[in-house]
Amino acid sequence: MMEKTEAEVARLTNLLASAIKFSGWKQRDIEKTLGWSSGSMSRLLSGGIELKIKHVQEICGVIGFPPARFFHAAYPTADVGSTESARLQRLLEQLHPAEPEPEPAPPSAPPASAVDPADVERMVFGAMAKFFTNMGGGQAPGNK
Repeated sequence: MMEKTEAEVARLTNLLASAIKFSGWKQRDIEKTLGWSSGSMSRLLSGGIELKIKHVQEICGVIGFPPARFFHAAYPTADVGSTESARLQRLLEQLHPAEPEPEPAPPSAPPASAVDPADVERMVFGAMAKFFTNMGGGQAPGNK
């Protein structure tokens, strides 16, 4: 039983790693967002840290992938099984109703480096001024 459980945890870990990759987020950006130490994501996804439901929920929250969708992707078909298991499922759903899934927000991009376009423009003009000054042209274009 233990081997089957470990194989399933490995499958879910691989599924989570794929979700992260497809979302466009970098592991270090997720770590920063969650306040985790550097390398935590790598250890989690390699099995060095035991994967917990809390991890799945937190990571899915960062990448904008509702945990319910993650688990539906992990277990896409409901195995109804016996009528007893169907009865148990209904009772659990009534006793512990799922929170309604919030309306999906527009896809969030991974955090971009904080580069101000005005800073880029100043750097380009500064480089051009230096270039033209070194060429012996005296003044840079636009400085007449």
